[in-house]
Amino acid sequence: MTHPNAVKPIGLKKLPNVDFAELAKDLDALYLETKAKVGEEDYKHIKAVQKKQRFLEIAGRTCLQMSHIPGAWLAGTGCLSVAKIMDNMELGHNVLHGQYDWTQDPDLNSKKYEWDIVCDSESWKYYHNYEHHTYTNIHEKDRDIGFQYIRVTQTQEWKWYHIAQVPNYTLLSMFFEWGVAFHALEMERVVNGQDPLKSKLPIAKRLAKKMGYQLFKDYAFFPALAGFN
Repeated sequence: MTHPNAVKPIGLKKLPNVDFAELAKDLDALYLETKAKVGEEDYKHIKAVQKKQRFLEIAGRTCLQMSHIPGAWLAGTGCLSVAKIMDNMELGHNVLHGQYDWTQDPDLNSKKYEWDIVCDSESWKYYHNYEHHTYTNIHEKDRDIGFQYIRVTQTQEWKWYHIAQVPNYTLLSMFFEWGVAFHALEMERVVNGQDPLKSKLPIAKRLAKKMGYQLFKDYAFFPALAGFN
């Protein structure tokens, strides 16, 4: 169903007076120019970020071990929150793009790196690095547009559940890492009859293993260490 007030999307129009061969040459030149600037300064930057992230995580865990002391719980929670954001956005996101493979640093190897989130890195690399960055903002190609259930563009067909946009977005914001993980399953393809359910078993097993590890670490192991503090 299309919403009666929806504006019909504009069809793709040919850009006037564009020499695509010249445009390609200019983009290639820009790529080479930018790549030539990448070096020691960039490596030092990411290592500094990594050290700060680790310090904040250790500080946060330490504070939570002493949460009976006034202010320690708040300080620990704050440190862990910032450490989690740095791990996901500054380190994980960039490292898993392969941005630092050239350093040959084993801690920054995109093929071996695993981040602190319930979605395993292999699943994320496929649907983010390949799907999203190959088909950025192309409707029905880039599944990151609205994560399939939040309507963010007029090209998306209006569905009844879009009435709940605000609570849906709020829930996604609160449980974003879980949204990232389940997004990797592409269950909408099973619902639409495009894929058989059993085809999702390999990725489901990977996700279950990673989710189990994260749940044990965050809600069993470290809380047990803190005891009744």
